[in-house]
Amino acid sequence: MKIYLLLLLIPAIASAFSPTSQQNCTPIDLRNESLGEVRNQQDVSWCYAFTGADMLGHAFNESEKISAADIAIGYNETRVGLFVRWLDLNLLKRKNPLTRLMPHQNGFNKVSLINAMKDGLCPERIFPSESWTKVTRTENGETQTQVPLAQAMLEISALHDIKNSLTSENIPFYYSFKNVDAAGFVQLLQNKKIEKFYSSLRKAVCRDDRRPFEYNWKVRMVFKNPRIFSRISEQLEAGRLVGLDYDSRILKDAANRGFKLSELHTSPFVGRRWNDSEKSCEYLVRNSYGNDCSVRYDQSYDCEAGNIWLNESKVYTSMTSIVYMQN
Repeated sequence: MKIYLLLLLIPAIASAFSPTSQQNCTPIDLRNESLGEVRNQQDVSWCYAFTGADMLGHAFNESEKISAADIAIGYNETRVGLFVRWLDLNLLKRKNPLTRLMPHQNGFNKVSLINAMKDGLCPERIFPSESWTKVTRTENGETQTQVPLAQAMLEISALHDIKNSLTSENIPFYYSFKNVDAAGFVQLLQNKKIEKFYSSLRKAVCRDDRRPFEYNWKVRMVFKNPRIFSRISEQLEAGRLVGLDYDSRILKDAANRGFKLSELHTSPFVGRRWNDSEKSCEYLVRNSYGNDCSVRYDQSYDCEAGNIWLNESKVYTSMTSIVYMQN
């Protein structure tokens, strides 16, 4: 666990790097049908899990998306995940009243990839990662609505606070999943801690559809260094996505420099090209803010349905490390 804590303690110090030459910056685009549209993490801190789901799906050539929610909740059960949760509750976010109510937190891409390959995959269509189906009881019967995850988690926490008074008959609303009806939802709420509710939910929802991966890839983490782009290009040229850990402010402000731990973000590289006007190699970042390019990005960037082209200097200034998979 020490290497991951090191990432929290060491700032991303900017220094000179070895730029990629035009000759070595041939076009690469690893986007395909299995990756599909860019997903939107919204207000849930699961960027590392969305990245991991994309990396795993691409590496194993899965025909459908892998659940980022499953990867994130599984990560929360690891020793690293439990320790980060303890840090949030007792040190980093102890003054934020929402910390106890929300099971999501930042995480390490490498740990989540290793743990996901151990647990096996759960499809996105079975355990969604962007919104959940809320079933509300009314005088005229039940109605269904799609609720963003952050809001759903706050509502689930409110139900958990009164769990002892709830039954499958009197619960005013519940969230419906495969294998989880009103009675099953009330039963899951009886877990003493809200974290255990989500662990049990994940297992119940995915139990009939979880599949093992064919084999376990090795997962490498490389900290920022002057030759980091050679390693990135090596992996992209081998047809593999690369996870980037970086300061998210560079997405909103092209002039941003430096690194703040509170802005730590993870996205995969899915392409490369040469920008002749800037005389620089560029990398295509598949971010998890959805496919709308008009809201959360610097308008000078070339954005393609939520995929952002960033040149090497901007990537290097904001990055801390990369993660990639090797078979």
